[in-house]
Amino acid sequence: MMKRIALTFLLASTAPFALPSSPARAEHKSPLADAPAIRKRVELRDKRFEVGVGAGSTVNETFYHGVVLNGHLAFHITDWLAIGGAGLFNVTALATGFHDELTSTLKDPMGEDRAPNAAVANSGMNKPSMVLAGQIELTPFTGKFALFGGLFAHYDFYLYGGPAFVSLVKAGSTMAPACADKTMSDTTCITTGSKIGPTFGGGIHSYFNDWFGLTLDLRDVVIKDNPAGRDVNGDLVADKRDLTWSSHWVVTLGVTAFFPKADISP
Repeated sequence: MMKRIALTFLLASTAPFALPSSPARAEHKSPLADAPAIRKRVELRDKRFEVGVGAGSTVNETFYHGVVLNGHLAFHITDWLAIGGAGLFNVTALATGFHDELTSTLKDPMGEDRAPNAAVANSGMNKPSMVLAGQIELTPFTGKFALFGGLFAHYDFYLYGGPAFVSLVKAGSTMAPACADKTMSDTTCITTGSKIGPTFGGGIHSYFNDWFGLTLDLRDVVIKDNPAGRDVNGDLVADKRDLTWSSHWVVTLGVTAFFPKADISP
């Protein structure tokens, strides 16, 4: 009995050395190893031109809201970086509620220095007639969404910034003297002509297919302006010293097209 136990122990202890070595079991490898982070990603912008048109309105003007048509042209250097330009053109202007309320109180003003009559007040008001902008565009967020579980579309969020050229024109039928550096006691003047300032904004693309989509855009243009044409700094004279930095926000909705054909990553 003791011999059998001893023999069994000896065989068990020497088995790893006596038997031929078996090949090592291969480690489990994920099927996603070495795969791209996103499969079948649609490069909707990379190395493509973009052309867009639309319409919209200013959203924060004091006296006149502008109804605008806009155009946009860009070249996308990569899928997230582009260089482009935009133009916004004022088709017509609509008096704001504040303008109507203000001019209604100027029917019987208390002296020219304290408040002008309605005609004088309107003669100093201006409005932007055209904006031309050059811009660098970034597209940091992209994705895909579904509506009602069956309608799928790609989208992206974009940001941009650059310089803008703005043309200011009179808003009313009459025009006050032009604002200039002077010592005359004019209490109303009008700021017209060309202004240059920064522009920035952002928006979203929603694509119907790989080359055509819908665009919603919000832009701000900042220039030195005096929309009322009145004394702002309190020196009782309306002139260029009353110009202040003013924001002109514009929201537009339009369509955009990309070409040539999109590249789909593997």
